[in-house]
Amino acid sequence: MPPSYPLRLAPSWREKIWGSTDLAPLFGPQTRRIGEVWYSFEQNTVTNGPWAGQTLGELMTRHGAALMGEGWRPSRLRRRSAGEAARSTGHSSEPYFPILVKFLFTSEKLSVQVHPDDAYALAREDGPGKTEMWYVLRADPGAAIALGLTEALDPDQLRQAATSGEIARYLRWVPVQPGDAIFSPPGTLHSIGGGLALCEIQQNSDLTYRFHDFGRPRPLHIDQAVEVTQLAPFSGPQHPVAFRRDGLDGETLAVCEHFAVERLRRAVPVDYRPEPARFHLLVFLEGSGKLGGEGYQPGDVYLMPAAREPFSWRPGGETLALRTYVP
Repeated sequence: MPPSYPLRLAPSWREKIWGSTDLAPLFGPQTRRIGEVWYSFEQNTVTNGPWAGQTLGELMTRHGAALMGEGWRPSRLRRRSAGEAARSTGHSSEPYFPILVKFLFTSEKLSVQVHPDDAYALAREDGPGKTEMWYVLRADPGAAIALGLTEALDPDQLRQAATSGEIARYLRWVPVQPGDAIFSPPGTLHSIGGGLALCEIQQNSDLTYRFHDFGRPRPLHIDQAVEVTQLAPFSGPQHPVAFRRDGLDGETLAVCEHFAVERLRRAVPVDYRPEPARFHLLVFLEGSGKLGGEGYQPGDVYLMPAAREPFSWRPGGETLALRTYVP
């Protein structure tokens, strides 16, 4: 029988040179500089119920559309990093999970970077591009995200600025605060500043082209970055759109062909209605309670299998969660 209960996904802790030991508001202090905490990827494991210890890839292989939804079809896509395709000798046999949910914690600026779209990535890297969005959980005073440039640069000027390091002074820094949602389509030049805790929802891809890395000794990818950067001004943070559906009050934060992201608030019991057509991922940010009999707290991420029967959602108080799925 396919999984028919909410599947709690194990966190995968990843150190980063720009990471932080302060993982508030979701987790306690750390001794390592944790930059990312990954959840929904093929090698990630389930931690609860009869399917505990199974990876997402194993469950997808075994149950396919019964887990992922009636419209799901296996994909040859594989998560790639820059330059990985040239070194790869073959494909993993695991199926591709389309949405990667992670938390980011920063103590200093990330590189000045850009991600390619699917057409470029498939042609050059043999993998998917990267569309992403960020939801701000914590922002220290003055924390900001760089989105685009303060003035227009043509490709030659952009390449020269990246080579000299002057690109850093052209960045358009946007102050952010908790609750902000920022959608970043492929081709958006960006950096993330220090003092931030974010939830990132993205295509399941590692493709990052770095223009500049603030003196850190990591590879740059200036030629590829120039090729994929969109030079038009960035449109800015998203404006939430309220909805009420299936007894839930929420707001749509972002919608694209790869994912939809909604913010849900709940304080009283309700029957949570999954969909036969698709899986849902629920990312709990505030509050605790029971979901289909399984306990949740801030920092938990649940995969809700495609199903017809509702699950009980019993908040122990005000709960704030993000829900994401493939439209």
